[in-house]
Amino acid sequence: MMRKVFSIIIFVFMLSIISTAYAKKVNKEINVVISVDKNRVEIGNHIRLTVGVEGAFDTDIPELSVPESFSLMYGPSVSTQTTIINNVVKVFRGFMYGFSPSENGKFEIGPVTLKYKGKRYTSNSINIEVVERTPFESTIDEGTDRSGKRVDINKMVFVELVTDKAEAYIYEEIIQSFKLYFQKGLPIDDLDYVAASTKSFLAEKLGDERRYEEVRDGILYNVIELRTALFPLVSGKIEIPPAKFKCNIIIRQQRNRGSMFEEFMGGGGRRYPVERSTEPVKLLIKQLPEVDKPEDFAGAVGKYTMDVLAKPAKVKIGDPITLSINIRGEGNIQTIGEPLLAPDGMNNFKDYDYETKVTITDRGDGIRGEKLFHKVIEPQSEDVDFIPGISFSYFDPDIETYKTLTHEPVPIEIEHSDIETPIRLSLESAGLAKGKVKILTKDILPLMTDLYSFKNQGVAIYKRPVLLSIIFLIPILIVVACVYVQRQRALLSNDVGYARKKHAMAHAQKHLSNARGLLQLDNPPEFYATLAGTILKHIADKLNVTSASVTSDNIYDILEKRGVSNEVIKGLRQCLESCDYGRFSSGQLSREQMESTLETAEKVIVQLEKQL
Repeated sequence: MMRKVFSIIIFVFMLSIISTAYAKKVNKEINVVISVDKNRVEIGNHIRLTVGVEGAFDTDIPELSVPESFSLMYGPSVSTQTTIINNVVKVFRGFMYGFSPSENGKFEIGPVTLKYKGKRYTSNSINIEVVERTPFESTIDEGTDRSGKRVDINKMVFVELVTDKAEAYIYEEIIQSFKLYFQKGLPIDDLDYVAASTKSFLAEKLGDERRYEEVRDGILYNVIELRTALFPLVSGKIEIPPAKFKCNIIIRQQRNRGSMFEEFMGGGGRRYPVERSTEPVKLLIKQLPEVDKPEDFAGAVGKYTMDVLAKPAKVKIGDPITLSINIRGEGNIQTIGEPLLAPDGMNNFKDYDYETKVTITDRGDGIRGEKLFHKVIEPQSEDVDFIPGISFSYFDPDIETYKTLTHEPVPIEIEHSDIETPIRLSLESAGLAKGKVKILTKDILPLMTDLYSFKNQGVAIYKRPVLLSIIFLIPILIVVACVYVQRQRALLSNDVGYARKKHAMAHAQKHLSNARGLLQLDNPPEFYATLAGTILKHIADKLNVTSASVTSDNIYDILEKRGVSNEVIKGLRQCLESCDYGRFSSGQLSREQMESTLETAEKVIVQLEKQL
C-alpha cells in the first residue's frame, strides 16, 4: 500500500515539473503584431485587420485603437495554433477583424494593447490611406458583391531584383536576389520565372529557394527568394536587365461560396494571369589596381588560406614526391590560378603538370570551398635538401589590398643509391660503354641460331574466334560505359529538370523517413502536413515545376494530362484528403489510421515514379 502511495506522489511531482517547464517554455516571450491585407482602401470597401499574439494561448481580447470613421463589419474571429519543433513550443493566437472606412484621409491604427498576467504589451502601428472611390490601374472587378469591390493587383503580387552592392571589383563576388512577393493566403499557380541575363558574369546558384514572411507598408507578404553569386568578367558600367515573372492568381468568388477546404486551398475562385518585370540593376565594376600587384597574381579575388603537404619526405633520386597544395576560402573557387614554386629552386627537380580538384563546401551566403592542387616532382640530385618555397597571391576587395600567402621550403631527405650503367645489347652503342660493360650480343645470338624451330605448344590466338571477339569487345564496352557515365554526369550537372527527376525518389524517401519519425512522436498535424508536402514535392520534381505551382486544386488535372492512370489519381486523391482531414480535424486520429495513410502515400509515390 505504501509503495503505491509513494508511486502516486512521484507521478504527481513529475507531472507538476513538466507542466511548469511547459508553461515557462510557452510563456517565455510575448509578442503582439498587427497587420492588414492592404494599406490603401476606397471609401465603402473594407480592410482585414489581424492581431497576432505570439507566445500565449489564453490571452484576453486585445484592446484596439481605431479611428472613429472605421466601422466594425465583423470580428473578432479567433484562431489558435501550437507547434512543437525540436522540443520548443511555439504558440500563436490570432484575432481577425473587418473594418470599413467612411471618410477619406490618412489614418493610424494602433498600437494595440494587451494585458496578460499583470504585464502590459503593445504592438506596432499601421498607417492607412482612405481615398475616394476611383478605379485603380491594374485592378480586377470581382463582381462578387453589391458594393462593386475591386482588388489592386499591384499590391497583391510584385517582384524585385536587388544586389548586395552597387560597386565591385572585377572578379569580386556579388550576391543577386530575385524576390517574389505575394500577399499571405493568396493562392497562385503556374509560376514561370525568366532569370535576368548574366552574360557579363560567371554565375553560381546559391542554395535552394528561401521562403519567409515580410511586412511591407503594414501588409504581410509571403516571399520566395532565389539567390545567385555573380562574378563580373569585365569592368565599367554594367546593367543587369530585368527578370520576368508570370503566374495565375486566384481571386475567391463570394457569390458562389464553396466549402471551407476549397477556400483554404484556393478553390472556387477565378484565375487571372499576372505578368511582372523587375527594374534593371546598374553596377559599377572597377578594374583591379596596378599598384603593388604581385608578379604571381593570377586573378584570384576574395579571401583565402593555403596549406601545403609533401609525401614522402625521404626518397631516392628519381623517385616521385607528391606535393599537395590546398587553397580554401570564399570567392570564385573554380577560377583560382596555380600557386607558384620558386623557379630558382626547381633546377634540380623534374616536375609534372598540376592536377586539380574543386570542392564547394558552402552555397549559403556566398561561394565557399577549396581547390586542391596535386603536383608530382622528382629530385634529380643528391644535393637537394628541400622543396622550394610556394607562394599564392590574391586581391582582398574588403580592404582593397593585394595579399600574398607564402609557405616555407619543405625539407626532404635524398637517400644514397648506387646507379649502375645499363647494359646495352646493341653493337652500335658498344663504343659508348667501352671498358664498362661486356657486350653480350655476339655471345647470345649463337645460342638462338634456330629461332624458327620454336613452336607454340597451344592453339594460336588467331585460331580462337571467341577469345578474339572478347578482346575486341572489351575496349568497345569500356568506351561505351565511359561515354554513358560522362553523359549522365553532364545531364545531372547542366540539366536541372533531369537532375530533379533523377533524384526525386531519393528525396521523397528521405521525407517519408521524416514523416515516419513524426509518427513515432505521435504528432498528427506535423505528420500529415509532412506527408502531403512530400507527395506534392515529389510530383513537382518529376514535372520540373516549382513546388508552389503544384496544389491540391490543380494536381489532378495536371496528372491526367500527363497520362497518369485513373487508379493512381484516385489513390492520390484519397491520400491527400486523408492528410487534409488529419491536419484540420479537431478529433484525435488513431495510430492505425496514420500508419495506413503512410503506407498509401508510399504506394502512391512508387506508382507516380513509374508513370511520370
